[in-house]
Amino acid sequence: MSKTKSKNDIAWEKIFEDYSILDSLKGSDSFNITASQINEYREARLMTKFDFQAQLPEIFKNNNLAILPIARGSYIIGKFNLFTKIKNSKKIKTIGAKKPDHIESIDIENISSETTALLCANICEILTSFFEEESITHVIGGRMGSGDFNFEVSNVKIEVSKSQIEIDGGFESDTSIYLIEVKNLIHDDFLIRQIYYPYRVWTKKLEERGVNKKVRNIFLTYYDGVFYLREYVFRDINKPDSIEMIKEGKYSIVKDSLSLARLKEIVDNAIFVEEPNVPFPQSNDIDKTINLCELLFYKNTKMSKEEIAKEFRFVPRQADYYGNSALYFNLVNYSEDKRYNLTELGEKIFSKPIEQRQFELVSLIMKYEPFNIVMKSYLTNGVCPTVEEVKSLIRDCKLHGVGKDKTTFGRRCSTVITWTNWILDRVEV
Repeated sequence: MSKTKSKNDIAWEKIFEDYSILDSLKGSDSFNITASQINEYREARLMTKFDFQAQLPEIFKNNNLAILPIARGSYIIGKFNLFTKIKNSKKIKTIGAKKPDHIESIDIENISSETTALLCANICEILTSFFEEESITHVIGGRMGSGDFNFEVSNVKIEVSKSQIEIDGGFESDTSIYLIEVKNLIHDDFLIRQIYYPYRVWTKKLEERGVNKKVRNIFLTYYDGVFYLREYVFRDINKPDSIEMIKEGKYSIVKDSLSLARLKEIVDNAIFVEEPNVPFPQSNDIDKTINLCELLFYKNTKMSKEEIAKEFRFVPRQADYYGNSALYFNLVNYSEDKRYNLTELGEKIFSKPIEQRQFELVSLIMKYEPFNIVMKSYLTNGVCPTVEEVKSLIRDCKLHGVGKDKTTFGRRCSTVITWTNWILDRVEV
């Protein structure tokens, strides 16, 4: 079956053809194009916003290209390294956080926007903890001009003049300015420009004002009651691809942790459900499956794969992975009109306070025999079974569409291990 092209893909292919962009790039390291030129094919605003690598049009991906704004209404196309992977450390310790008793206007059980996530991180003193500051003040936010600066990326020299930037939140202490980029959906990478342009703008502002303060770059992700904070530096201020993460933190606003005793009780008392006649989970990222259910709950509407992909800024195929995982556990329906929505069970679970939701999800997963068997082995032996051991443990389970002698079986066993570890990460030792 041929892949359906997006409107962006179709429009960009036509632009590349009409302007002979690929031919131009054979003799030059970049190609400039204006918003007015792009608007003739499709609205430039929709054609140039690619916060994550998976969003790039196919013609960009196939030719290792990317696009950057360099002025108001002007862009540059070239072979740039613009994205950095988000790496999650398994060793990082989760720190508890609490909303002040006198704050009633923020419902920490229903954080559905990036703005609310940032406000919550501030009032729960997550930011001051991560920054190691006694006091900070919220002083920056919104859209502003970039001013003028130069930089080099992937050996291409670029000049920026009066482009537009947007800062989710900026905080100031006695010694530093903290610029924060916030996301409330999980992604595998992010566009370096989102933190590099603001960093260059405010570094220059402070220098011009003679202010001796350091500009620090923070990337904050929130989902399922957990705040992940990462601090990045640029080893060479003139090269955005010199980015490096130097610090990370993980904070939880969940009140009650899952005890080992309670987990064992859940595992031992689980009543197995019949193995569903749907694809066995093939996503190793349970967090994105949960994030998908959160999205459906907050949107309170049916969503197609394309709509989900647009929200998460990844390709529809990935929406299929996470949607099928949620479908397997009866958290979502997939209707005849090819759209997902929460089931009655999904609505019930995701309407609960976060800590109760996590207990419910663990109990639900343990009702599925393959996951229960592997967890029981882990708890009995005190060590995670290998893929080969999991193959042996669940070989008699009836997994829909998974041949036991094929490589897909090993990959599904790997998924079971990943989800088992996700549960154990939530156990208070």
